[in-house]
Amino acid sequence: MDDTLVLSEAEVFDVVAFLVTAASLLPEEPVDYGPARLLTAAQRLCAAAASRSELSRDFLRHLAEEIVPRLNSRNSDPAGFRAFMDESCRAIAREAARRLGREV
Repeated sequence: MDDTLVLSEAEVFDVVAFLVTAASLLPEEPVDYGPARLLTAAQRLCAAAASRSELSRDFLRHLAEEIVPRLNSRNSDPAGFRAFMDESCRAIAREAARRLGREV
């Protein structure tokens, strides 16, 4: 694994601030907001890191691009949104294996 930092201190602060404030709101929000907020944070991390990543640039860029339209359609296509989350988990597992030199 490469330990090169790919986020600035300001970018890290922005994502941490988003996560903490989102968490504080979750008890009062509809149940589907939790996954939406976590995916928004993932999208922000991917978008910020993609151009500076050496090992996963294409993966991060693709995931960042896919998240926004899926978030926008989560209410009109809940099954598609769930399928996207499931496929994203599988894609992350494949990318982790690729980074370790193991094909899945």
